[in-house]
Amino acid sequence: MTDSEGVRVLRIFRLSAPPVFFLLACYVFLGEHVFGLAYVVGNRIKPSVRTALRACYRLSSAAIATFMHLYLWHACGSDEASACPPTRFGERHCIAITSMCALYCGATLLVERWANPMFLLGHPIGVRARACAAAGLMVTWICIADKQLCAHLLLLLFTARRALAMFPSVGYAYALCIKFYAMVHMSRILSQRCDGIPKLAVATVAAMGVL
Repeated sequence: MTDSEGVRVLRIFRLSAPPVFFLLACYVFLGEHVFGLAYVVGNRIKPSVRTALRACYRLSSAAIATFMHLYLWHACGSDEASACPPTRFGERHCIAITSMCALYCGATLLVERWANPMFLLGHPIGVRARACAAAGLMVTWICIADKQLCAHLLLLLFTARRALAMFPSVGYAYALCIKFYAMVHMSRILSQRCDGIPKLAVATVAAMGVL
């Protein structure tokens, strides 16, 4: 991927923001009765089979999320221990994994609308839970389009939640670390000691607060 191709990818994120907003609005306001077939199929699956399928789903989801999380750290992370590290959106591997993670997070939200009732995953349901997830993904999309570090922080949070789903205590502590770093980064932007868009930094911290 050349520099011009990277610019085209970021332009696609900008142009696709309205359609993504529409899709996420549909995701939020479509009620559970629309996915009634998933409940019917889940009720017809034997408990032992459902348990096995649930375990397979969680393991495969955790494996994919772990790979993306580590690759995102490797491709977009900085060796500089700073609250204002340089972003690497211009690099081929960084923009590639960033795009993949964003698409993965969006696809996961849709897949889990079926998998949650079918396999009894126990994920939160309701308009509020869906709105929080959709808001986080929408902010991520906009941050990618504007080449903000906040996009990587949100993607790290999204993927970490799924990678560490079977270790809730570790996942909770790790998520707190990411949120704390996001708050420090936001404070640096607001005090003009770090390059960034203030409103997106505030939106990122707000989105993280409800995730």
